[in-house]
Amino acid sequence: MKKEKIDLVYGALLHDIGKLLQRSNKDIKDATSLGAEWFRRFSDNEAIAQHLVYDDLKGVEANLPTDSPVYITDLAAKIASSLKAEQSLASYKEDNLGKQADVFNVFSDVYSQRFLPIKSLELDREPNYAQNAKESTSQSDYSSLLDTIEKEIENWDFGPDQIDALLNLYEAHLSYVPTSTKTQELADISLATHSRLTAAFASAIQEYMIAENDSDYQKELFHEQESFYDKEAFLLVSFDLSGIQDFIYNIATAGAAKQLKARSLYLDFMGEHIADSLLEKLELTRANLLYVGGGHAYFILANTAKTKAVLEDFEEEFNQFLLKNFQTRLYVAFGWSSFSANDIMTSLARYRKVYQATSRMISKKKISRYDAQTLLELNRGGQSAQRECTICHSVQDMMTFNDQEVCHICAGLYRFSKEIQEQYYIVTKEKGLPIGPGAFIRGISQADLEKEGWNRIYVKNSFATDIARATHVFVGDYKYADIAQYAQLSQDSQTGQGIKRLAVVRLDVDDLGAAFMAGFSYQDGGKYNTLARSATFSRSMSLFFKVYINQFAKDKKISIIYAGGDDVFALGSWQDIIAFTINLRQQFIKWTNGKLTLSAGIGLFPDKTPVSIMAEETGKLEGAAKDNDKDSISLFDKAYTFKFDQFIDYIYKGKLEKIRHYFSIQDERGKSFVYKLSELLRNYDRMNVARLAYYLTRLEDLTPRESKTEFKEFKNLFFAWYTGSEMERNEAELALLLYIYEIRKDS
Repeated sequence: MKKEKIDLVYGALLHDIGKLLQRSNKDIKDATSLGAEWFRRFSDNEAIAQHLVYDDLKGVEANLPTDSPVYITDLAAKIASSLKAEQSLASYKEDNLGKQADVFNVFSDVYSQRFLPIKSLELDREPNYAQNAKESTSQSDYSSLLDTIEKEIENWDFGPDQIDALLNLYEAHLSYVPTSTKTQELADISLATHSRLTAAFASAIQEYMIAENDSDYQKELFHEQESFYDKEAFLLVSFDLSGIQDFIYNIATAGAAKQLKARSLYLDFMGEHIADSLLEKLELTRANLLYVGGGHAYFILANTAKTKAVLEDFEEEFNQFLLKNFQTRLYVAFGWSSFSANDIMTSLARYRKVYQATSRMISKKKISRYDAQTLLELNRGGQSAQRECTICHSVQDMMTFNDQEVCHICAGLYRFSKEIQEQYYIVTKEKGLPIGPGAFIRGISQADLEKEGWNRIYVKNSFATDIARATHVFVGDYKYADIAQYAQLSQDSQTGQGIKRLAVVRLDVDDLGAAFMAGFSYQDGGKYNTLARSATFSRSMSLFFKVYINQFAKDKKISIIYAGGDDVFALGSWQDIIAFTINLRQQFIKWTNGKLTLSAGIGLFPDKTPVSIMAEETGKLEGAAKDNDKDSISLFDKAYTFKFDQFIDYIYKGKLEKIRHYFSIQDERGKSFVYKLSELLRNYDRMNVARLAYYLTRLEDLTPRESKTEFKEFKNLFFAWYTGSEMERNEAELALLLYIYEIRKDS
């Protein structure tokens, strides 16, 4: 990267650092003058410092050369804030110690008022839930954030190697610092998000102006700013990596389950690698990356012929890699749409159009992936194949590994599965699991890092800044035990009680795509539908499903296999899978203030069931939950499909607890009646009321004298369940089934 590009990125990222300084300093000065003075303590790079000197350029433009990149940052910051050139916030009242508003306040058609405590983003602590209290924070809270940042950067040279580290620092410590200090503004965008967007737009504007062979930034970006707002200077770029679900779950042998998490993590890193490799070819930084996760990504790039040519070449090259190594199982499609600043700032219809055009381009490519020549070659390869992989059925590059005939990718995944607990992952040119053209990835211990060379390094679930060019990656990777152990772990080790089965849960957010496009469009004519809120929303989903999910799973006998931007696949002991699913749902309602819901399917399986079957059957249950007007859970069978609150309140914490309580006073003979009651519920007939009365009377006879009164309450309660509505009986049937699974003894 050229020095001019590097300096611009730093200048754009740091342009508003004065807002943090102002809030940390008793001596209230102009935020921009504070920023420049502060930066010069750490560096003599005046090219960067200039971006921190000027906030309002009116009246001072004469002091700047016409080609000063400060004009770029000034305009980029306005676009990132969705501010038009003529808008001024100078007359607005300041609240330097106000809390950041929750982005979900203006999500959906119901306005709410929640605020986020000022703190660092802690990956291993309780989520920073928004609160109803709006009380201002203290100056010391800001001072401690500033101290942490200063300690990190005191020895930096502000070169290319530290840009990713600065992005990490910002996300770690400025995610809950509002960029706006104006009382009339909705302060729900963090300084981290705003600064990142500013850097993205600044890099794109610079590239666009270079392509236009125009270096008079003062004229084009300042004096004629209104005109530039109408220029389609930008590209919204996205990619979609197809085939993820099949690649992870459609593995043939039971033993291949050991690879399950490795496959999921491998594709997580492949998405990251695609994004990073593209940015590298474009000579850009991750500041231009709005979001990556779940096989998807969004970028802000310059609308130039060079950018489009790089995109086309990169897409073709990467798909050739995928064809060579995975045949047609994986495919990446890129889409893009040009847009102007006004397209994302003036009209909801124009804003949506940009995203829709990008999505249509991707969809079109996915329909017609390969040309005739490629299809012919693929067919010839299939005809000539002599063997196929016992795990994935590939016919490419076969070998014998662990006494199995496997392809080179599955063999590599076996090796990779032993590395997935490492925190560091390096990308090299020759050793490891193929992850892209001429690139290989492997996990490595911190102790071995010094012995290795690498082109790129990823740090899992950490904001580490001690390694140059290290990129943090969020991964839901909690693991209690090996997959083969979970069925056994479902049984009580002392009593042997508990059905010997493992459970699988598949869940995802209801209508997330629609929510992403329309969630901020309902209030005040869609004025809250901004790129900054879309980026904040995406980040919020990633934090929940990739970071905090590990905490929600803590101490539970489960393994998180896949956690994308909005969907989850986990397995474990069936009791803990149910408990985890309930906890995750309740935490999600709290996280989004009830403005988003999710649906889940939970399947029950013997321990040697092939993963592909578990995934398929549980996927059907998840579909049944979606079909139940969403916000639902389907357990074991489509017949047991309920709204989430109904299941939690009336079954899991209601009928099941009552059944546990009343049968706890029974001996083994008494407990055997639970099977008879379950059968009566399953085969409901009004004529069976007499049989029910008989069984309950028998059960009462077996009840100890001191518990008779207590049991009569249960008898009356169960009789009411049986003679009530079909829904009541269905709830009681599932509750009884869960209790039977708890007390059953399997050999």
